[in-house]
Amino acid sequence: MAVHLKDFGQIKNALLRIRPYLPVGLTLLVGLSLSAIAATGVYEWERKSAQDNLARRRESMTVTLQSYIEEYLQVTRSLGALYDISGQVTEKNFQRFSQSFFENYPGILGMAWLEKVPQAQRRAFEQRMQAQGKENYQIRDRAPDGNLIPAGDRPEYFPIIYGQPPSIYTGVVLGLDPSYDPRVRAAIINGKNQGKISVTERFMLADGKTYGVAMFRPVYEGGENPPGIGDRSNTFRGTTYTVYSLSNLLQKSLGGLNLHHLDFYLLDSAGAPGNQLLIFYDSRTQQFIADTRLKQPAALSPESLCYKNPSLCTQTLQVADRQWTLLLRPTSTFQGFMGNTLATLAIGLLLTIIIAIYLGLSIRRTTDLEAAMQQLQNTQSQLIQAEKMSSIGQLVAGVAHEINNPVSFIYGNVNYADEYVKDLLFLLALYQKNYPEPVAEIQEESEAIDVDFLIEDLPKTIKSMSVGAERIQNIVLSLRNFSRTDEAEIKAVDIHQGLNSTLMILQHRLKATAGHQAIQVVKKYAELPLIECYPGQLNQVFMNLLANAIDALEDTLAQTPSKEYIPTLTLCTEVLQKSPKETPNGGNSVNPESIVIWIEDNGLGIPPDIIPNIFNPFFTTKPIGKGTGLGLSISYQIIVEKHLGQLNCFSTMGKGTEFRIQLPVNPKGQNHSS
Repeated sequence: MAVHLKDFGQIKNALLRIRPYLPVGLTLLVGLSLSAIAATGVYEWERKSAQDNLARRRESMTVTLQSYIEEYLQVTRSLGALYDISGQVTEKNFQRFSQSFFENYPGILGMAWLEKVPQAQRRAFEQRMQAQGKENYQIRDRAPDGNLIPAGDRPEYFPIIYGQPPSIYTGVVLGLDPSYDPRVRAAIINGKNQGKISVTERFMLADGKTYGVAMFRPVYEGGENPPGIGDRSNTFRGTTYTVYSLSNLLQKSLGGLNLHHLDFYLLDSAGAPGNQLLIFYDSRTQQFIADTRLKQPAALSPESLCYKNPSLCTQTLQVADRQWTLLLRPTSTFQGFMGNTLATLAIGLLLTIIIAIYLGLSIRRTTDLEAAMQQLQNTQSQLIQAEKMSSIGQLVAGVAHEINNPVSFIYGNVNYADEYVKDLLFLLALYQKNYPEPVAEIQEESEAIDVDFLIEDLPKTIKSMSVGAERIQNIVLSLRNFSRTDEAEIKAVDIHQGLNSTLMILQHRLKATAGHQAIQVVKKYAELPLIECYPGQLNQVFMNLLANAIDALEDTLAQTPSKEYIPTLTLCTEVLQKSPKETPNGGNSVNPESIVIWIEDNGLGIPPDIIPNIFNPFFTTKPIGKGTGLGLSISYQIIVEKHLGQLNCFSTMGKGTEFRIQLPVNPKGQNHSS
């Protein structure tokens, strides 16, 4: 018993020694427990935030990429529509029409026209192409070693007739039948049967290193898509052929997004096994890899944000008749939340301070996330609102062409109708003169139809029809002058003709309506020389500036109901002269250096703080749905970059706005002299 009492005493003494440290231990125990709980909560919350961030970036990439793909599909549609509208398209018109696409869409490597040639007509077709100046033209296939060889026997061929750019589609390349590749042939046949754009699997481009895809848009006789497969097969003429570089396409569409710490793959879900991988983006090197270095997608690691939810890293895009899959692979540095978790554990003893700091960081981080979300929504809205810059000149020219034919028929026959009516009326007058007493039946019918009124009114009716047909012809001429599709891309033109044609197109907006009075147009034209320019693009500038001026006048009328206010649109032109130069005979000559065009309105004006931003892309003061903020930006590029001119805006609140365009008479000469 004595031994037990001794041991008990030792235990009691030990407890007495550690008793002062019990609150410290308890604090450590509670602090560590709370720190562990808090750290676990922080870890899960930040993981969820990282997942939300990943989902937003996935949606942003998907929307942007789908938008750019739709733009490239629209290029292929536009190229096919050229054949629908025009029927027979010459090589020159094809190159002129497709030239602008290469400037605006760097993903395009080539565009060509492939004509359907049945096997029975192959020899006659080759002879016909040779007779047109294409020496040694022959339908060819590409051998495995890359050389071109005569095409083998098959039911039909789709040789290249002509293409753009000329640096590619010249020499032996003309006549190459891309359908020697079964994947290309399958795409052409599928597009023909479906009557829609078809896309190939990826294939090796001509350089033998990089990959690309091709899009085919079928063209049928008559310019319309037949309803049935049989009709489509019978009327199938050929297909437009557009080749795209995958790396260039992705670089253009996604190059401006935040891709830090985020690798991704793009796969063709319908591709053959082993040929589904299209491109890989390496965030470490910031490179889009679409060449022989491509490797299969890496498997998800257990630490990945998408390991338990693979759909978070997957998004499907529709590309014509195929589906592409966007496969995201966040890097190990993408999440970036272990620092806060470790910090929470490190300061676990100061639980109250930790909670306060944590709440402060949470509030701050939540605010940052909301701001980033708002910025992302604004950017996404701008991308969705941005309209595709289609060729308005081609549309206007097509409408003018379709109207011109029936109007020419009517106008050409009105004169004959007038002569016939005069002859009939003269004959009727002879009858009245020589047979003044007709039989009763003729007398009754004459009174019933009021022959005297017909004799008086019928020539007036014919005259009215002639005036109306002539008016429609003038409108058609204005539409053709505005579109300038039948002229060279750059040539000397009369600027006044472009201004007047644009005003003719906007005439319906200048007339009085139930909502506002008519807008007066004042022209103060000087005598201008012919200007070397791109007429179609310059008319687009006039359209943008005049439409904006009319919008400003309409807004002013809505806010200024006073009858004393007269909305006025003023167009002025003048010539800026060079300094006099001495001529060989001792006299002086003054040559025009540039011209100036003023487009003025007497609206409410533009606030001074807005004027520095009006030429910026996507900047607009108009409500959503009415403007995209691209019109003035595009106009500025056309004037300054394409024509080496100047575009300025001057505005006074309450008095109106003036846009000043200065164009050199000879841009090439100006560029050389500079």
